[in-house]
Amino acid sequence: MPTQISLLDIFNTESSLSDKILGENDSYVTVRINNTCSMFNKMTKGEIIKHREEYYSHYLPIKIEQTIENKMFSILKNHDNLSLYKEPEDYEVELTILASQINENNRKNILTKMINEFKDYVSEYYLYNSNGRRYIMSGVLMKEFYNFIKNHMKYQITKEDFGEDEEEIYDIIINNNNDLL
Repeated sequence: MPTQISLLDIFNTESSLSDKILGENDSYVTVRINNTCSMFNKMTKGEIIKHREEYYSHYLPIKIEQTIENKMFSILKNHDNLSLYKEPEDYEVELTILASQINENNRKNILTKMINEFKDYVSEYYLYNSNGRRYIMSGVLMKEFYNFIKNHMKYQITKEDFGEDEEEIYDIIINNNNDLL
């Protein structure tokens, strides 16, 4: 996708607009429309620079979550989805690439989001099991988020990462640490 838009891009995208712009306007109006495209490019470039970290703080966690979910489905392959997912190792490479885009400006925000996801899956796996059967997908996701935090973000989860209302979750993690390995 181009980073700038020109009048020709508009014409190539929507030919009816090109007929309207070139057919019903004189050269003065066409130049004004082209200048508007140029101004739009300058504004867009400025906005991207201005909001880059905000964008990455929102975009990266979503991409990480999607990649971890795809890795989980790859791990839990069955005969119906063999061709839908890559190998788990391929997703691990993607996670490494995504982790390399985390910097000091967005690290804390992303780490908080990853820890919250991890806590949610710990809760689902240990606290909400139905009829004594644990939800396998939650277990895999719990482990994968833990591994991402530990290995890619180089962070060790501590008691300080849990609020007073989350002490039970922390105790579960400490008592079942072998489940995370």
